[in-house]
Amino acid sequence: MTNQDPLVSRRRIQEVGLLIAICVAFWLCWQLARPFLAAITWALALAVVGHPLHRRLEHWLRPNFAALLSVLAITIILLAPGALLLQKALDDAGGGFATIAESLNPAHLREVVGRYAYAASVLEWVESRYDLGQVVKQAASELASQTPAALSGSIRLVTQFALMLVVLFFFFRDRVLLLQALAQLMPLSASETRDLFGRISKTIYATLYGNLLVKFIQGALGGLMFWILGLPSPVPFGAAMALLAVLPIVGTSLIWAPAAVWLLVHGSWIKALILAAWGGFVISIVDNFLYLILVAGEIRIHTLGVLFSVFGGLIALGLSGIVLGPVILATTLALLEVWRLRTAPEKESLAP
Repeated sequence: MTNQDPLVSRRRIQEVGLLIAICVAFWLCWQLARPFLAAITWALALAVVGHPLHRRLEHWLRPNFAALLSVLAITIILLAPGALLLQKALDDAGGGFATIAESLNPAHLREVVGRYAYAASVLEWVESRYDLGQVVKQAASELASQTPAALSGSIRLVTQFALMLVVLFFFFRDRVLLLQALAQLMPLSASETRDLFGRISKTIYATLYGNLLVKFIQGALGGLMFWILGLPSPVPFGAAMALLAVLPIVGTSLIWAPAAVWLLVHGSWIKALILAAWGGFVISIVDNFLYLILVAGEIRIHTLGVLFSVFGGLIALGLSGIVLGPVILATTLALLEVWRLRTAPEKESLAP
């Protein structure tokens, strides 16, 4: 018995060494994949959403052709209309910005603020140091011209998009092999693994569709208020708000805040306050609460947990955290459920 002790100790040391090596290797792989986390995350999300379509194509085509056709279908059905809508919305919104900028001239500003003595003195002080009309027009022109370039002309964005399509192709083609490899590495039974994968898929579905629905509602509410208040281009501005709503913190305020300032400068104090309150409270509440309620109800996780997973994911992982945050939480809860079920018989046997 004593002769086996060194052998057992040696095996344990080897196992610990292997575990450390695996952890280091995973950390290095994480460092390699981190720059492309957004592409991988959204490819995974699109693979889950497009799985029903790809499953039908697999019955008729070879794996390579089925995967390629699935990627093309998703690009045409989901991504191409979004890109066209983004370009159209930004072009029309740029025209709206130009219209607003044209009305912000010094003569009109003096006419508006002349009704208020203090405001008139402030305006005179500003005009003595700056060409206010030119500054405002230039700022609006820059915003209208640079926003499309910043969102659609980035080399990094194009690279991430191309990489996402490549990863999506392999997710479709090698889905079964990837899932089998993951299942073999997990210390879970077949039923437990199926439940875990099903929970992750359901979370991705709820996150994406809930997010799209909420962004659409935000854009519709913003465009509706623009139309009620008589602001120019309500439909394009509403579409732009729906698209910009994906940006954390600022989001739709990039559209309604300048419009509220414009109303304020033109003496429409009530309209400016209504728009600011509508954007700051109603539209924000839709984003912060309706989305959380929809996702929490669908994946059966407490709203507070979804809140921390979404905002924590955004802070830690950027826009990818919108999907990865809830997925990480759902995976953790599923693993804890497995642990609870496995240890339940032991706890019952220890009960007095």
